[in-house]
Amino acid sequence: MIHPTAIVEDGSIIGADVSIGAYSYIGANVKLGDGVFVHAHAIIDGNTSIGNDTQIFPNAIIGMDPQDLKYKGEKNFITIGSNCIVRESVTIHPGTLSGNSATSIGNNCLLMVGAHVAHDCNIGDNVILINQATLAGHSSVGDFAIIGGLSGIQPFVRIGKHAYIAGMTAVEMDILPYGIGKGILRRCFLTGVNIKGLRQRGFTKEDIQQIREVFIEIFDGPSIEIPDRSRYLIKKYKDNNLIHDLLNFIIEKPERRLCHPSEESIIK
Repeated sequence: MIHPTAIVEDGSIIGADVSIGAYSYIGANVKLGDGVFVHAHAIIDGNTSIGNDTQIFPNAIIGMDPQDLKYKGEKNFITIGSNCIVRESVTIHPGTLSGNSATSIGNNCLLMVGAHVAHDCNIGDNVILINQATLAGHSSVGDFAIIGGLSGIQPFVRIGKHAYIAGMTAVEMDILPYGIGKGILRRCFLTGVNIKGLRQRGFTKEDIQQIREVFIEIFDGPSIEIPDRSRYLIKKYKDNNLIHDLLNFIIEKPERRLCHPSEESIIK
């Protein structure tokens, strides 16, 4: 199912039941898994690997050189998982030497129209980037997180799993797992726990209440003590994997600045 106007370079690896639409371009080092559907006018280049049953929509551009002035043509990579949907005009750039030369996107992700994934980003599974959401270089997004439309994530910022970023939010500090970040026309702050999202994914009422209680404990004191409090709390909740995911996010990189609740936040 390769349209006669499509260009598929020698050396590319094309799986079974792949469809490549009119005027699309597939580079020599591209690997498409089984069942991949590339719509018309898409460009996939570079050392790019795309998992089974992923869809690439028109005018998406994947694998062109990263927008980093330090990049001098070194070998780099993009890995996209299975069952992803990459909508119109999405751009995904490969890594650089300063980020292990790799950009990765997990399984079951939805990148809506015009979203951008910059060099060296790391996106988990079941992530949604809503229209025009932008990830700057070296940023990361945890499993099941949602980034609202027209939002911008600054370089190296981490978005925790199951977090939700409201539309038109500029995120300059890390967002805890399970949290909601919002910052329309102001500095991004935490508004609370992503209760709606957690309910939709099967979290119990007790799970959500405990997450909320730990959020309060994390921020109950000076910012400089948050890593120390997190180390204490991880012992207190030693048998709770959900809480461990939350606290390890802090403990693994204690030097990172966290987005805090505002005065009107429900977790203050």
